[in-house]
Parts: sequence; C-alpha cells; structure tokens
Amino acid sequence: MVDFSQLNPEQHQAVTRIQGPVMIIAGAGTGKTRVITYRMAFMLNAGVTPTEIVAMTFTNKAAREMKERLTELVGRSAKGIIIGTFHSFCLRVLREFAHEAGLDSRFSLAGTSDQLDLVRKAMEERGWQGLYRPEDLLARISNAKNALLRPQDVLHADPLRFSDKDPAVLAAIYDVYERQLKLNRVIDFDDCIFKTALLLKNNADLCQRLQARWRYFLVDEFQDTNFAQLYVLELLAKESRNICVVGDDDQSIYSWRGALVETLDRFEQIFPGTLLIKLEQNYRCSNVILHAANTVIRNNTGRKAKTLWSSSQNQSPITLASHGDDVNEAKWIAKKCFTLLGQGFKPRDIGILYRANAQAKAVEMALREMQVPYKVYGGTSFFERKEVKDFLCYFRLSVNPGDRLAFWRIINTPVRGIGLKTLEKIEEAAKTHDKSPLEVLQLDLVDLDSRARKATHEFVAAIRSLHDTPLVDVNDLETRGQRIIKEFGLEDEIRNKTTHEGARRRKIESMKKLPTWIKTLAERQVEDRGQLQLLDLLDQLSLGDNEKEQKGGNDNHVSLMTIHASKGLEFPVVFLCGVEEDQLPHKNSVSSDQALMEERRLFYVAITRAKIKLHLTYARERFSQFKKTPRKPSRFIDELPNKGVETEHDAEMRAMIDEEQKKEINMSRLSKLKAELRSGFARRD
Repeated sequence: MVDFSQLNPEQHQAVTRIQGPVMIIAGAGTGKTRVITYRMAFMLNAGVTPTEIVAMTFTNKAAREMKERLTELVGRSAKGIIIGTFHSFCLRVLREFAHEAGLDSRFSLAGTSDQLDLVRKAMEERGWQGLYRPEDLLARISNAKNALLRPQDVLHADPLRFSDKDPAVLAAIYDVYERQLKLNRVIDFDDCIFKTALLLKNNADLCQRLQARWRYFLVDEFQDTNFAQLYVLELLAKESRNICVVGDDDQSIYSWRGALVETLDRFEQIFPGTLLIKLEQNYRCSNVILHAANTVIRNNTGRKAKTLWSSSQNQSPITLASHGDDVNEAKWIAKKCFTLLGQGFKPRDIGILYRANAQAKAVEMALREMQVPYKVYGGTSFFERKEVKDFLCYFRLSVNPGDRLAFWRIINTPVRGIGLKTLEKIEEAAKTHDKSPLEVLQLDLVDLDSRARKATHEFVAAIRSLHDTPLVDVNDLETRGQRIIKEFGLEDEIRNKTTHEGARRRKIESMKKLPTWIKTLAERQVEDRGQLQLLDLLDQLSLGDNEKEQKGGNDNHVSLMTIHASKGLEFPVVFLCGVEEDQLPHKNSVSSDQALMEERRLFYVAITRAKIKLHLTYARERFSQFKKTPRKPSRFIDELPNKGVETEHDAEMRAMIDEEQKKEINMSRLSKLKAELRSGFARRD
C-alpha cells in the first residue's frame, strides 16, 4: 500500500485531485517527479485502469526515471500505463494509424544529419546552394511545423502565430524538403507531433476513439510545450478534461526550439476551471540560494508569482569572484575544485556551468593542470556520430528493406566502387517502378555496368541474408548486430578513416557495444509491452539521445555543461562562470524584453542547480575571436540581494576569521582540559 502521508499539504492536494484540469506550478527542486509518480499511484488505488493513463515528458531519461519510481511504488500494477516522451507517444499513434495519417506503414524516422542532407538537396534542386545555411533553413522548417503550418501556409501565416524573415524562400525549400521525405518514406522528429495533430484534426471519429481510450493525461515540464504539442493535448483531453500539467514558467528557457512561456496561460483558457496548485517548498537548495533566485526572478513580468523556501539550515553565502581574464577565472575555479576535493567532496558533487560551449576550453585546460577529473557534456550527440549512424542504418535496412534513407547512406559505405551515376540510375529506376531502391536492385530493374552490378548484387544479397534470418528473441538482435559489424567491415572502415589512435580505439569500442545496447532496449520493450515490436524498436534507435554514452563508465568526475544542459540536474557545489554582459545575458538578447526575460530565467535555472554552495564568476577581459575584449559584470549581478552574497575577498577574510575563532575555541578547550587535569591531581594529593 502506498503511503501518501509523507507528502506535504500542497503535494498531497496535487496527487489526490485526479478529476478535472489541474495545473501544478512546481518551482525548482519542489519534488515534481515525486508528485507525478504518486499521482499515478493514487489513480491506480482509486480504480483507474492503467491503460487509460498517459504520462508525457520531454526526455527519455525523465521517462525512465518516472517508470522506475512508479514501479518502486506499485510494482507490476503500473503495467499498461503509457510513460514516454511526447515524440514517442505520437509515434505510437502514427504507427497504429499510418494509413489514416497518409503514411506508408513502413515509414522510418529521419535523424538530424539525414534532415540536413535533405535540406542541402532541396537547395541544390532550387539552385540555391551556398546562399543559405542548411541548419538555419532546417530550424525555420521546424518552427513552421511547430506552428502547424504546411509549405503553402507559410506565405499567409498569422504573424502573431508565426513569422519568418523570408517566407517565400522558406516555403520553396520546405516544399521540396517535404517531397523528399515522402519519396524516402520517412518523417522527421517534428512530424511526430505535426502529423499526429493533423491526424486528430482531420479524423473526428478516430479522435473520439482515442479520447475514449485515454482518459487521464499527465504532462511534465509543461512550460517546454510548443503550439503543436498543446494542440494535440487539447484534442485528446477535451472530452474527459482529466489532464494535469506540471511546469514552471520561471524555467522556460527553450523558446529557440518553439517552446512558449505563455503556454500556461493558454492552458487555462483551453480548460476553464483549472485548479492551480503551487509547490514552493524546495528540497534541494539552501535558503540563501533560494533568496537570491527569488529576488532575481521577480524582475520578470507576467509570471505566476511564487516564493521558494527550504527547511535547510545551511547558511553558506554565495561567492562572487572577479578575475582579470577568462584564463585566470578558469584557474581560480580549478583551484577551488582541488580544494573541495581535499575537503571531502567527490568530483561528482561539482558542476561547472556556462552560457556557451566555447567557454569550456579554458576551464578544461585549468582542470587538467590541477589533475582534477572532469567530463564535458554536450557537443555532437552520440547518435549523430558517423560510425553509429552507419551501424544503425545497416540494422534498420536489415529489418525494413524499404528504408530508403538507410539505403542511400550505406550503399557505398564502406566504399564499394558505386559512383554517383550509378546511384542516380538506381534512384530513377525506383521512381519509375515505384519500388524501394533495394527492390529494383534485387529484381534487376536497373541497367548497370558489370562492376557496379557485382557490387550491388553482393550488397543486396548480404542485406537479404540478414533480413531472412528470423528474429525470434532479443538474443537474435544482438547476434544480428554482431554480424553487421563483421560482414560489412565496419571496424575496418573506422581503422581506415580514423588517424588518431585513441579516437580509433574509442570508436571501435563504442561500436562493439551497440549490439548489446539494442538487445537491452528490446528487453525493456518486451518487459513493458509483453512482446517485441521491431518497428517501434527502430523508432527508439532514431529517437535515442546521448544518455547511453553518458551513463557508461566511471561517473565520478566534475561535470562541465551549458546552463541549458543542466536543467533538471543538481550539484552540492556549482560554479557559474562568465556572468558578464553579452555572455549572460547574451548579446543577441538584450534588445528584446522577452529575450532578456528568458536570459534571466536561464540565470535563475543556473542558480537553483546548487544545493549547498554557489560560486558566481566573471572576467574583466575575455579572449574572443583571436583577441581579448573588455567585459563588464552582468546586469543580473546587480539584481542579487545584498544579504547572502559576498565577494571573494570577503570570503577569504571570513575564512581567516573563522580559522582564528577555531584556534581560540581550541585554545580555550585545551586550557579548560589542563585546569581539570591539575584539579584532579590536586584532589588526589
């Protein structure tokens, strides 16, 4: 039986009010994950059928943590509840109703590098190569999809809902990009939400069936939702109205990927009569840190007011340290880390945060000099590495021979002597006969020279051999992965293309672990659903993040990461470096009130990652674009309260005073002990 008595009054109300719309404003460290899992446990105790419950969050890591916590509370009673990311939930819907969504039942997911390749091809189709950055165009396409706009809608969009610097260019590239997705029978990540929204909007009967199937919705990190995600929730939950969203507008820091800080207000308009519950008791930070966070964030307007507080008795002040330049700033941080380790802290207790990845270099060098173990989080995703994508494309094609994106990536990887002209012939034959590229090669529907014919026949035969080998259980998946590495020479490909010995070794070791990782994913799927579903498994491979890599090996290191990447994490000690104008707030954000408020929320998020001690540092000069440029302290420093914040000099003086006080106390204790000893001897005499 689950014990709900340990919840505080606000948490208890949030857990037990399961009928009707509920909005939980959960400040940093107030136990929102705990509330969501206990709420699901309460639903089960109240007789709600598990299959009626859907819980959505924004990362695979958060979904796994939620599942683990719920299993600890209720055991197998939770079986049947859908817990996953927004994208994985919508993919589930699209897989089940692919025909109604206008999709081929064997559709695949395009990864980020695949999407960029398609944008480049779209630019070439228009003769615009070199005129625009593919990354910029892809981001603009993503924004359009998040606003539920098709290519033809971009030119006439409501500016309050969507705006673009050059809608005619965007519409043209977006149109060619979409045609390529359809040709390759793939969808991109944004389509998971976009196409689900259109499916529900255009199929009223289907929407009603799903409304009857799922009666209770829980959404974590609700402040990170975009227009399309909110629309999907509105369609699915408007009948039952049993929807609970948990979020914090003060931690809305993802506007650049479509998140809307005003989404909390929109929710109350969509679901009138929403019960608002505020969680303000913080279980992470000291009151000194919370006072600073509360004081700074009050400078933002239009927020849902709350004041975080804690029962912590820790009174350690926030340290503000100024340095001549970023090199000296980094050396100071490294020395402080070294001292902390000498005081009994572990490397994993320390987080070093910054606004931009470029700031990490100086800190890395300083930590190396002090021989402090560290790890930098961020950069290229594990799943975007060439060797990983090559392997996964082989695996995808072996399961789904119609996967066109996978085919085009690996047909000449490793090099088989198949040139561009041959590839163009294959693509033309595939269009003419309306078949997949693999099928036209297998059926000899394309005219190739003898060398290309031999190479493609060997490739097709190898893929077909894999495909025709039955996958009876999860062990067969691991065996297939090992065969792929061996039979297609993927290790040799790494050896031939990687010159650095250490990098070569790391890549090969990572690749060798991939078959076991796929087996682990499959085991988890079987445990959750009772059976192996290969297409869903392939979706997981494409939706994967770099958490797998980060979890492996020794995790006892100082963590270096951007503030964005730190959201959801906590450390006993936090260093926030580069608290300077043009850095935090970023120079691109100071001209807009909305952007400046988001930068302040970013500062707030950084502050509330610290549990015990927070160090804020800035440099008076910083090396940028091959020269040193003068800097000045961030305006956010002026917004900090006077109480609880001290300069580095003040901290050193206080430490000296504390040391002198310790000496005086010890001398007094020693004198008292000596007096007692003398008194004892005198009585004996």
